[in-house]
Amino acid sequence: MIVAIDYGESKSGYAIGERFINKSGTIKTKEIDKIINNIETVILGMPISMSGNYSNQSFKVLKYAEKLLKKGYKVYLFDERLTTKMAASFGIKDDDAFSARQIFLDYVSNPNIAQRFEILKEFEKKIDAKGTVLYFEVLPLKSVRGDAFTKNYSIAYVQFKMGNFVFGNEDTIEDKYDTVVTCAKYRKRVEKFLKNNGKTIII
Repeated sequence: MIVAIDYGESKSGYAIGERFINKSGTIKTKEIDKIINNIETVILGMPISMSGNYSNQSFKVLKYAEKLLKKGYKVYLFDERLTTKMAASFGIKDDDAFSARQIFLDYVSNPNIAQRFEILKEFEKKIDAKGTVLYFEVLPLKSVRGDAFTKNYSIAYVQFKMGNFVFGNEDTIEDKYDTVVTCAKYRKRVEKFLKNNGKTIII
């Protein structure tokens, strides 16, 4: 049994079932625990802006995902931009239950699109990162602040908690950086973000 949730601070939409929806509706967010007892898997709609970047609501959902994970649930995050477009095509505005049902149906038809949420931690490693820093698809270093880009929601949440600004769409990054911290497979890809004489650090 799974439950899909369109999370809101005061009220949330939900849809419960296995392959098909057995029950759906809207509930006060503080009462969600009543409907998810005895359910292993929670699918949360992830609010991403149409530009592909994160919003304040994105990180509220990730904070809630962390809370659920600590309670023992398996938590998956599903980009809900498609459900927003679907609701608009039907002339539906701000219908939490509709969004939850659509998240459920989209997840059941293609579960590989969803990301499983994990609790990750920043690196303890010390590096010589001077000037402005961009993290590119990597976890942050505990002692180094900067901007970040990642499509991985679990990494994005760690970067956010570190106080770093997080991009979800690399095409919207306009600044150049003194240092880009990334992994080996992105070495060439990140060169466009470096200032003259900037450096890439591989971790």
